[in-house]
Amino acid sequence: MVVGLRVVKTVIAIGISVSIARLLHLEPDHFAGIVSMLAVQPSVYRSLTSTLSHLASALFAALLGIGAALVAGDHAIVIAAVALLVMALHVRLRRTASLTLAVIVAVNTIGTSDELHGNAAYHQLMLVVIGMLVGTAVNLVRKPVHTEREEVLLVKSESMLRTLLYYIQLDLMGGRMTPYKPQMQLQIEEVRKYVESGKDISALIREDRWLNRGEGIEPGGLFRTYEAMTERIRDLAKALQKADLSHPERLRLIRAIGLTVRLQERVMHGRKVPVGLMLKALRPELLTAGGAGETHRLFPYYQAYEALSDYVAEFAGIRQTFLFVSSRTIVDGREAFFRI
Repeated sequence: MVVGLRVVKTVIAIGISVSIARLLHLEPDHFAGIVSMLAVQPSVYRSLTSTLSHLASALFAALLGIGAALVAGDHAIVIAAVALLVMALHVRLRRTASLTLAVIVAVNTIGTSDELHGNAAYHQLMLVVIGMLVGTAVNLVRKPVHTEREEVLLVKSESMLRTLLYYIQLDLMGGRMTPYKPQMQLQIEEVRKYVESGKDISALIREDRWLNRGEGIEPGGLFRTYEAMTERIRDLAKALQKADLSHPERLRLIRAIGLTVRLQERVMHGRKVPVGLMLKALRPELLTAGGAGETHRLFPYYQAYEALSDYVAEFAGIRQTFLFVSSRTIVDGREAFFRI
């Protein structure tokens, strides 16, 4: 089992928080450790915002709890009523992220009001302050690093896109097309999952960008490009489901897809490519028809060229390279990429 950095930081934050609470003789001291877990977030920005939100909620809940205890006592009905009020206010104000902590603080304050002789609210608030500040500080000392995960997902997304094109080309060469549902759709969904995961990671990087000004390109841009490229492959695959694979135009499309894959590989190597010439060659209007019947046979190819042209236009704007993986290497390494 691999233990991640966030787990290690959470454990450290718990230990430090409980130790400080014991040194200050705060009760219950373990509550500081529980609170510190909430502060160790995937990004520093989230740690800071959650700390401020939780502190405000804890202050409100502690004051409400001690007030209710002094006025009505620590009866079960009083605890339930206070918990209901705290939850209702947080839902009303749309502060549900801090709702659980606020309810716990309110209940703990009322439950320990007799034992701590009126200092229950102070103890609860200080435990929250210690836990949140320690957790945030630990997260700041070794801030979350997501760049490596982002690059891995970029490599997977881009190489899978090329592999999908390669398989479509193989299908055309064999005079058959893999059914869109469910085989091709499953493969496209797999790429979409990589892209969506990458967009989530990029959002975390973007949140902490103020800590690393001037580093790298805008996070998430390439994933949005790959998302559009995935949709163009879907359009290509759907168009070819209706194509007449005995038509001579199939051979031209095979060459066009092969050229597209090679151009994409050159782009990922950081080389310049003649995108203008490629787009010109892929213009659907270049297809010539000889009557209504021929037009009907060529229409799926018209749609396929249009999708392929849009696909090329998307990756033509990529300006950053990552670890390159050959399409054939991916294909050879996966025994059942498609189940035909």
